[in-house]
Amino acid sequence: MAKDSIKYRLDKNPLTADPDDCMAQVVDSRVFTEDDIRKEMLKRGTELSESTMIAYQNLREKVIADIIENGGSINTPLFNTSFSITGVFTDENDTFDKSRHAVKLNVNAGSAIREAASKTTTQKTEGKSTDPYITRVKDTVSLDGTVIKAGTVIEITGARLKFDATDAEQGVFAVTASGEVRAATVIDNKPARVVVIFPADVNAGDFTLEVRTKLNADNKAVKTLKIGRYGKTLTAVK
Repeated sequence: MAKDSIKYRLDKNPLTADPDDCMAQVVDSRVFTEDDIRKEMLKRGTELSESTMIAYQNLREKVIADIIENGGSINTPLFNTSFSITGVFTDENDTFDKSRHAVKLNVNAGSAIREAASKTTTQKTEGKSTDPYITRVKDTVSLDGTVIKAGTVIEITGARLKFDATDAEQGVFAVTASGEVRAATVIDNKPARVVVIFPADVNAGDFTLEVRTKLNADNKAVKTLKIGRYGKTLTAVK
């Protein structure tokens, strides 16, 4: 694979009082799917056929999912997992209640991924962003910033977030490995703050949250769809 760099630009930092402070925003980062990874493996030469590789990938995914479903943890060179439980228990006699508590899956990079990340290089690009920028996502019921319960109200803060809720292409989207779900109910829709009901039919598991809009910084309609992706991976729970 050809060597490439992490491209970034600098945007004004809305989280500090200093008007000159900037924060880095990664741009043009290519996303590799299982198909892309398999193609890269085939380029490097292997005795395995593509159909065998597909069968292996599918089996590995199912085994890992079964381990997680049964409360096990994963420890590999690629990633490590562990569990934690969020929510408040009233006393020592209280038990887990899905309406008040949630199981959180913690995923961290393994040794091989950490080593690879330490070898990456960066390249600064010019140009001011006009895309939505998300600084925080919060489940307003649990106040959690990483685990979002399906069907609850979530608050999104940042800049340039306002969108036209009547346009199906615009809005708040939860993007998972199996597809995407749009938040149909919008409670508050402002440039710096958006409040929606997180879709109840989203699949449980990790997802990326996106705000999509065709409004510019002056809230005027434009033709180009602008997409802002939250930089942290979130976890949906039922």
